[in-house]
Amino acid sequence: MGNKYIDNDEFERIILLYKDDPKTHEEDLVSVFELLIKNIVESFKFEVDPNDAKQECFALVLKTVKNFKPKKGTAFNYFTTVILNQLKLMYTREKKYKQKIENYIDIHKGNLDF
Repeated sequence: MGNKYIDNDEFERIILLYKDDPKTHEEDLVSVFELLIKNIVESFKFEVDPNDAKQECFALVLKTVKNFKPKKGTAFNYFTTVILNQLKLMYTREKKYKQKIENYIDIHKGNLDF
């Protein structure tokens, strides 16, 4: 795999090899997903912690890799969608949490000693 470019045919080959023999092909799989996650986080400029994003996306990708079937679509599209949905969820969750904290502070302004 190149530095920034993911070849879908190679990506699918690595996934299928990993599904057949996870221990032997784990490093290649991690490498390609690391690049995909990094590229998506940087391209879409999600306001999430990059390390948290990487961990959560990896956890989800490793759970869903067994469900990938090349006949139903490309690996690149499938996993880009999985990762984007996870990042949207993280962003929304973080935004709601920040709003909840702001609301709490607004409600209790006079009662808090900072």
